[in-house]
Amino acid sequence: MFDVSIDDRFLLLNATVPSEYVVVALDPEAITLRQYPEGETFPKETTAFALEHAEGNIVRTARAGEKLSALSVRHLLTLFRPEGRQVTLGELEDWQKQREAITHAATKQFYANKYIDQRRVNLDYTKTEDDLAAFISAWFPEAEKRGLDKWKPSATTIRNLVRNRVGHVSLVDCLRKEPAVRTRGIWPEWTYVLASEAIDKVFRREFPDQAEAYRWFYGQFYKERDEGVGILGKRPEPPTDRVFRTWFKQASTPKNLERAHGSRKANKSLKGAITPQDAVRPLQIVIIDQTLGNMWSAVKRRTGDLVNRALPKSATTGVPSENEEGQQILAAKRVEVVYAVDVFSRMTLGLILTFEPPSIRTFMACLKMVMTPKVQWRKRFPDLPDATDGYGPPETVVLDNLRVHVTDSVQLGLLSMSIGIEYAALASPEWKAIVERAIGTCKRVMATLPGGFSIDDDSINPADFQKYARLDLDEIDELTTHKLITEHHMRPHRGTGEPPGLRWANGLRKDGRDMVNDMRLLDLILRRRKPKATLTRNGVYFKGHRYHHEGSVTRLLAMFSDKAKGKPGDPYSLEITVLWKPHDCSSIGVMGPGGETVELPNCDPLFAKTPVSFKFASAAKKANEKIFNLRYPPETRAKYLREYFERLEQLLPKQSHRAGKTTTRLLEGGRAVVIAPDVRQYEVEIPVTDLGVSHVDIPIAFAAEEGRHMPETPQKKGPPRKRSTPAAEPPSLDREDSASHPSYAMSAADSEAYLDQLEAEMKATRH
Repeated sequence: MFDVSIDDRFLLLNATVPSEYVVVALDPEAITLRQYPEGETFPKETTAFALEHAEGNIVRTARAGEKLSALSVRHLLTLFRPEGRQVTLGELEDWQKQREAITHAATKQFYANKYIDQRRVNLDYTKTEDDLAAFISAWFPEAEKRGLDKWKPSATTIRNLVRNRVGHVSLVDCLRKEPAVRTRGIWPEWTYVLASEAIDKVFRREFPDQAEAYRWFYGQFYKERDEGVGILGKRPEPPTDRVFRTWFKQASTPKNLERAHGSRKANKSLKGAITPQDAVRPLQIVIIDQTLGNMWSAVKRRTGDLVNRALPKSATTGVPSENEEGQQILAAKRVEVVYAVDVFSRMTLGLILTFEPPSIRTFMACLKMVMTPKVQWRKRFPDLPDATDGYGPPETVVLDNLRVHVTDSVQLGLLSMSIGIEYAALASPEWKAIVERAIGTCKRVMATLPGGFSIDDDSINPADFQKYARLDLDEIDELTTHKLITEHHMRPHRGTGEPPGLRWANGLRKDGRDMVNDMRLLDLILRRRKPKATLTRNGVYFKGHRYHHEGSVTRLLAMFSDKAKGKPGDPYSLEITVLWKPHDCSSIGVMGPGGETVELPNCDPLFAKTPVSFKFASAAKKANEKIFNLRYPPETRAKYLREYFERLEQLLPKQSHRAGKTTTRLLEGGRAVVIAPDVRQYEVEIPVTDLGVSHVDIPIAFAAEEGRHMPETPQKKGPPRKRSTPAAEPPSLDREDSASHPSYAMSAADSEAYLDQLEAEMKATRH
């Protein structure tokens, strides 16, 4: 079921001894691994293997075997008969013609290679025509056994193939050359005039299409032929409908198309033919779309332990409250639905509910859910394994032509993981009708919930249903997915005639699914990019936060050392590209000179363990400016963060709907990420220590055009030559300004104890 084979090697980070392991046996239920090169052998359950790989704790280091591509895709597709709803008679004829060409080339290759083998033995280079003909006849029975053509190549054909060759010829060497364009002398001249008249009748709207025009032309051809009009020495049979379609296509100029269909339809047809998406295996094409939902979601007050899942808990926090205050509805906002569907099986691979408009964050969250095992779904529906097994890396992702999708972050990030991108055709919803219908199914489920309204009645005013909102995002997600899994995935789909769950499972048994070598790339690459940031020995200052790690910064400066010239100890700065997430200020990524990404944590211990948005952190620091400027202990500042969160909850009911949307996003940014629980397990942190190899740090690198160039460092200007050289002064240490970045006094033991406590408390929050 996975893209795993015998002798594949993986690096296991959660093993007792983190090391490299090799696959020695495969089973549908378990994968047997052995420490490489020789060591202990143990089995690992398939689902556990997939989960650890999704969390970034299993990384592929080597593949078994090698894949060779000898021909183009067009030639390889001739091995399979075309199937699907969109296959036309012309496509079948094209396939048959191409298959005949491949078989013809294979026949020539067979005889040529047999002749080369014999020539190596007897060193005979002067066979006559009769000798070559006898040689071909002797090998003809063997060619028939292999299913080759009954056609025998001539001696001249074989002689031309083996000329100046000492090794075997390939199939590509034996393919026919593309035929030249035929002249207008095959049929009588009146045939072409008659065809032009039939085609012109279509553009004059006398015939509805070219098929009707060909039927008229077919009858007129035989009428003219029976009357004995000029067929001597020419073909007596009329051109086929395929030839007529070629002539019709050549005559379909913009001017003629505008005569037949009008300027609007003609301009649209010239941009390209719009056909629905089609796939032949699971995860071949996955469509991701985001739209405004037909439901109002409640923003509820969280009290007790539920005040904020992202903020550190205080020591005096008690049991979560169960009274009505904990369920108080602060406001109601429209839900944004991010949906991902597999084209082959119509399986729901991702469903994200959020208050954010389309952005890189929402797209990244949905793509993560597509690629992660649905653990929560499996726990809820243990007797429906096929309906909850929808996950895996797609081959191609179809996106809307939004500004947030046509960016370097999305394009370079997906292409670095070998995921293709297709942008939907403009003003052509039928091109991605599969996801539109799937979202329609989801919306019809939401219409039955409190706060939802119908999408089939145009007379409904959505604002009238805001007062009925009772469910928050998690509750809506639970009810919607229950309906989709138990009914949509288990009932026959009208587009395929099979249940999506059954079609998905059968497709996986036949074609399997791929896997990403390192899942941490997904979180590091799919971020917003900030070019021309500054990197110094003190790290990176970005949006009011300082990000620094001594080992990582030293390694980055060593990579850029060719461009950062100067005396040892002198301060210098470099221009770099920063990868950052708007909803998480705990860390950023820095692109190295070769395209690799290095992650730097936040120097503030509070925000390093608190994945809140940059906007929430900035607003909270501004509201408590004195507390944060003086750098009180993290537990004190965390208390004021919680108080600021509660002030937002008190402010939200008093605001207008338009102003409340901004406050809601700020509030949700303080709650970390409000998405499906399955996505949260991707956000992992692998700590690195300098005291041993208990935690192994794997360098994360990807190929990207941006970042390969070396940054330019400004040249240092020396004193004027005419002036006397000043006395040498001892180099000053490059220290951080204590006034602008103060710190609080804390012993080493207290610091270690506090960090351990903070990490334990936030273990469920860091995702």
